[in-house]
Amino acid sequence: MTQTSRHIGTLVHRELDRMTRSGATPISPQTLDAARARMLAELAELGVPPDRCEAAADRVTASIQQTLADERGRWILGIDHRISEAESELALSGVIDGQVIERIIDRTFVDDHGIRWIVDFKTSTHEGGGLDEFLAEELQRYRPQMLHYARLMELFKPGETIKAALYFPLLRQWREVGLESRF
Repeated sequence: MTQTSRHIGTLVHRELDRMTRSGATPISPQTLDAARARMLAELAELGVPPDRCEAAADRVTASIQQTLADERGRWILGIDHRISEAESELALSGVIDGQVIERIIDRTFVDDHGIRWIVDFKTSTHEGGGLDEFLAEELQRYRPQMLHYARLMELFKPGETIKAALYFPLLRQWREVGLESRF
């Protein structure tokens, strides 16, 4: 993953966090267009080279638009669906296996069945064949991180049923992460 890709992901997380805050202006094509100058400035501040800022802003906008257009994305954000205890960019820390671990969870909430979800947004793109293989590799790659998130959440909210998933808005894909061996 390139630094520019990381910065795109950071800005998508920020934008989705802004969208989900109480009292936020509903996102529409007009509000996304109006936010473009701010997005370009934030991408530059994050360190995206000037010649890549426009394309990076396009990818940020596409990620947000795809999330809003996708039923799963709307569920994650609590649009048109009942969720509770929703948090974006939740910073947690705790001691795991004798080490202090600090992490920021992209999105967490409790669904209408009482399940605590931990969702990590991935703004990856994939072209060509082998999408299932790519997603399986991403799942394997991020599983240790998701296990840390789940263990930290257990310390923060003991007794909750926890599930975790990776959400790829640009690919409109969702992959649940098996948490069965987290202890």
